[in-house]
Amino acid sequence: MSRVAEAEIFPVLKGKVAIVSGAAQGMGKATAEVFLKAGAKVVVCDIKKEGEAVAAELSKLGDVIFVQTDISKSAEVQNLIEKTVAHFGRLDAAVNNAAMTPDRTPLTDFDEDYWNKLTSVNLTGTALCCKYEMQQMIKQGGKGTIVNITSINGFRSQPNMPAYTASKHALIGLTKHAATEGGPHGIRINAIAPGAIYSEMSAAALATIGTTEEAFTRSATLLNRFGMPHEVAQGSLWLCSDASSFVTGICLPIDGGFLAMMSCPQATSPRPLVPRILEGKLAIVTGSARGIGAAIVRNLASKGCNIVVNHATKTSDEAASKLSAELENNHGVKAVGVRADISQRDECATLVEAAKAYFANPATGKLQIDILVHNAGILYLGPLQNVVEEEFQHIYAVNVLGPILLTTACMPYLPTDRSGRIIMMSSINPKVGTLHTSLYSGTKAAMESMARVWSRELAERATVNSINPGPVMTDMYLSASEETKQSLAAWNPLTPLAPVRPSDTPEVREIGQRFGGRAAYDYEIAGLVGMLCSPESGWCTGSLISANGGLAFGF
Repeated sequence: MSRVAEAEIFPVLKGKVAIVSGAAQGMGKATAEVFLKAGAKVVVCDIKKEGEAVAAELSKLGDVIFVQTDISKSAEVQNLIEKTVAHFGRLDAAVNNAAMTPDRTPLTDFDEDYWNKLTSVNLTGTALCCKYEMQQMIKQGGKGTIVNITSINGFRSQPNMPAYTASKHALIGLTKHAATEGGPHGIRINAIAPGAIYSEMSAAALATIGTTEEAFTRSATLLNRFGMPHEVAQGSLWLCSDASSFVTGICLPIDGGFLAMMSCPQATSPRPLVPRILEGKLAIVTGSARGIGAAIVRNLASKGCNIVVNHATKTSDEAASKLSAELENNHGVKAVGVRADISQRDECATLVEAAKAYFANPATGKLQIDILVHNAGILYLGPLQNVVEEEFQHIYAVNVLGPILLTTACMPYLPTDRSGRIIMMSSINPKVGTLHTSLYSGTKAAMESMARVWSRELAERATVNSINPGPVMTDMYLSASEETKQSLAAWNPLTPLAPVRPSDTPEVREIGQRFGGRAAYDYEIAGLVGMLCSPESGWCTGSLISANGGLAFGF
């Protein structure tokens, strides 16, 4: 984590008394520290007893006390104000930072107890703080400043956080209203909306999903880094100082440019209206950081599905992070990249644990994996006599054992009402006997056979089907040698949909004219996956679906 130097702090709050709630850690603790350095007398408020140790630690910087408070309880907030005034004689500023962490369930499945608990703290608790803080400031003759800490979620929703997002939107409205009441008394009330701020929690999350700080922050900020707690604290310092004396009723984003990035035309792309028939479901798609896998997750996300973007290597961390951000921004779902080699049993367990961390119901801990797409695969080409034992072991470990291990790891979390969907991404090769694919074709034929077996074994949990694409316009195909493309072109005269059309892209037309026919677009393959994952495909299982332009028919 790259450290950001703290700005010089001047005694702009000298003689002032400030309350900082949620100050036992993170942004609250940083705010208490900054306010003390600016000359304020500070009341550290938190529901956690650890706030007492924080107050002791910060006492070297100035006058500070700790008052343990549950801000969702009116009597405790009144007690906070009374003890503040009893000890310091008055109240001049307050930073209402205390809040609960986000929920992690879709609105269609939200936990009502958690909703009530979260809103009682994040919204009602902040309102109670404003109520009694303003009462005390008015009693003193007016003047004072209050800062409510909301979130970028107060401007832009993120998936599976209905209670948190609603409370943070509401805080902006509360701040605006409070400003209208406080104005005549000289009381200024503003809000701050932090974005991606560094904490121990955020560092642990990066490790869990197998991505890097650099990859994540490129998708979440214009400054390509996390914000630091003290940078949010500096915003509160400005809003509580006389430097902002004509500022009230605003919400100040401190987000590294996230909201600006989201408002840029380049940041989002128009998409067709698609029925969100997979709303709230969760899909794990292996090998999905690029190529066909990326097209599959885009299709599923457009239908409302939350996504685990699985990839196997560190080199794909950034691609997975950017794709996850794209899915969230463009489709309003929750998506996360997880690096895991599915040919290893322990890494399959790691993948499932990461899914639990991000998608399990926070109240019950329950996780449901609705869709599993086995897309990851490796390819070795060569004539029969050139088969190498190590390559044989490797390709079967990834292409065959991997789906077995991952499906086994996911089985406890599959639905129990037949609504689950498992898709095996096979290939045209075992069907037509493409030259030099002894290893690859063998693994894909094995996947088709496993699908038929699993369709019986998992009948009460999920349908299981296979798809067999031919050549697809992905990086793998485009980077293949001319010789490889020429060998694949031999099948074009037998493929009904291969002829190039004027509506095809220039790149496709150029390749199609050279080789007598075109490859598939990745979204055409993804569309068939989306079809098989829909509720309407509930009576189709154990099938091999032709996805090759008609080179091999589905019988």
